[in-house]
Amino acid sequence: MECAATLLDGPASARARYLANLAALYAADPELAVRIDALPFSRLPRLEPARDGNLTVRLTADDGKSVYAHSRHRPLEEASALVAGQTRRKAGGPHETGEVGRAGEGAQAPGRADAPAADAEDLDSSCFVVNGLGLGYHITELERQFSKPLLIVAEDDLSLLKAALCVTDLTTPLRGRRLTFLSAADKAAVHERLRAAMTYLVLGMKFITLPHTTRYHAEFHTQVRALLRDFVSYSRVQIFSLLRHARITCRNVAFNLPAYLRQPGVEAIKDRARGYPAILVAAGPSLARNVDQLKELRGRAVLIAVQTVLKTLLARGIPPHFVTSLDYHELSAQFFEGVADFGETILVAEPKAHWRVLDTYSGPMHVLHSGFVDELLRDVSPPRGELRAGSTVAHLAFYLAEHLGCDPIILVGQDLSFTEGLYYPAGMQIERIWWPELGRFNTIEMKQWERIVRARAMLHVVKDIHGRDTYTDDQLYTYAEQFQSDFLGSSARIVHATEGGMRLTGAEVMTLREAAGRFCTRDLPPRLFALPPQPPPPDLPARVGAALEQRLVELREIREIARATAEILEKLGRLFDRPAEFNRLVMRVDELRARMVQNDLTYSLVVQVSQLAELRRVHADRAIRDDECETVETARRRLRRDREYVAALIDGCNYLEQMLPQALERVRERLP
Repeated sequence: MECAATLLDGPASARARYLANLAALYAADPELAVRIDALPFSRLPRLEPARDGNLTVRLTADDGKSVYAHSRHRPLEEASALVAGQTRRKAGGPHETGEVGRAGEGAQAPGRADAPAADAEDLDSSCFVVNGLGLGYHITELERQFSKPLLIVAEDDLSLLKAALCVTDLTTPLRGRRLTFLSAADKAAVHERLRAAMTYLVLGMKFITLPHTTRYHAEFHTQVRALLRDFVSYSRVQIFSLLRHARITCRNVAFNLPAYLRQPGVEAIKDRARGYPAILVAAGPSLARNVDQLKELRGRAVLIAVQTVLKTLLARGIPPHFVTSLDYHELSAQFFEGVADFGETILVAEPKAHWRVLDTYSGPMHVLHSGFVDELLRDVSPPRGELRAGSTVAHLAFYLAEHLGCDPIILVGQDLSFTEGLYYPAGMQIERIWWPELGRFNTIEMKQWERIVRARAMLHVVKDIHGRDTYTDDQLYTYAEQFQSDFLGSSARIVHATEGGMRLTGAEVMTLREAAGRFCTRDLPPRLFALPPQPPPPDLPARVGAALEQRLVELREIREIARATAEILEKLGRLFDRPAEFNRLVMRVDELRARMVQNDLTYSLVVQVSQLAELRRVHADRAIRDDECETVETARRRLRRDREYVAALIDGCNYLEQMLPQALERVRERLP
């Protein structure tokens, strides 16, 4: 095999390898497979034999000079040394695993015979970002040194990628959905491709950089590294928020059952405003510049406000068409308390919003779909439309505008930075909280700046819409990441009319007055979002009560199974020197697991209130080898993992058994 351009006429093994790789790629990433398949073999780079008989490839660097992707002498040895040099591993290494393993007599030391000795320095990751594919040797080496690693490869040269498919067998990680290619430094594509791997990336990833990438398509690799770091920051906020608030979220959803069952979902208003503009009103400091323009625009654009600015708009005689709420905390209710008349303003709320918000709001309302409710009520649960999950009420407002069919979507007050040293616009509800602290030496302006510098360790300098430097923090920066990904994937035109704040990719900048003159040119139809009343069935409270009572029965069954499992796991800890007895008890664990599967939907409810236990289990799995020859120490680690997990499940059952009767009482009190 002298060069890739002649592979079609080359050895049958090369053709078979390419076709097998391509078939696996079609299953994993059909769009990329089509692009590679359409690339003529004549476009592939020239392959050259190395001294050891393997292949290397010569490329044209960014400066026009030649650069080799691999050693011209021993490319496989080079790949092994590079992977070993850029990774550090625990003894045993982090790996995926299954359930409690069976003990064996005369267990051997873990590890493959050909695997290099483990380093003492910890590598708490089996997730690797590889900058540059080359001919795929480093992927093979990572597969050899680590058990089932998650591999993300940044490579924008499709001709080189096709050559690698001819040279290296990548079918195993491709078929296992463990190998992902990033072929463009595109934010939306990166978010889409990596969303499923979010948890593993947050638990830890390691960059592997092939030396030639510093000279070959270097800008692409720099951009991908930045996009990945931003994605991990965004993912960390999402996951840790989920973990921290899992039980509060489930309680809020259960306590919101009366509103969920009584109010329609957003499916009733899909595309109601197709072709009309929407103005999203957020609580950034620049809102003060153009809030008064909103009154004259209300009849020509759909106003969607975040809950933070509702009272501000109502006080100015600007009732929005919609207000969004999703915050889990009870403090959110203050944005709705004391309002005598919500008029025709419609609350669109995620069911995880604090139940006091939905109790307080007396106007029209749409509640989004909840999978937790579906699993809780089963066939009693009504169908409800859903929107994408957002980090903030502003994201929810954006998804609502898309759902309504609005185009363009105009942003107001969406600074995502501290414009002119302000955290909030003047007159916001937060100032009422600050009032007791204000005085001659503690002014509103000082409180605003104090709120910013409190997070000085997490501040970033970013460019605003005018190209000037401005401050933002980790949280706002993460929110901006999600917005920019959303904008790039949206079919609607996005207009940044905040007149301040961070510049956002995917949004064109103009003033609100200019946007209004160009897009808000026709009146909205009267009562565009009005719906006829749809009272729930009279027997609904009784059916809901029966469903919740049945869940309580199933929870007690699950808890008994978990307790029996915990007792067996305790006994297993004393039987490592008696493999026959150990394995017999493990079979009993398998029987209990089969019983648990019979209540899988209720088990899922328990898992949702035990998210931290789930993450700890995933983390423990990454630290346990999945070798055929298992050691006693590996079995001990599996056992310790499972004991902690079962204890968390029992605690989750106890929590739900205490919470669900309270939810049932609210249904009986508040559902007509």
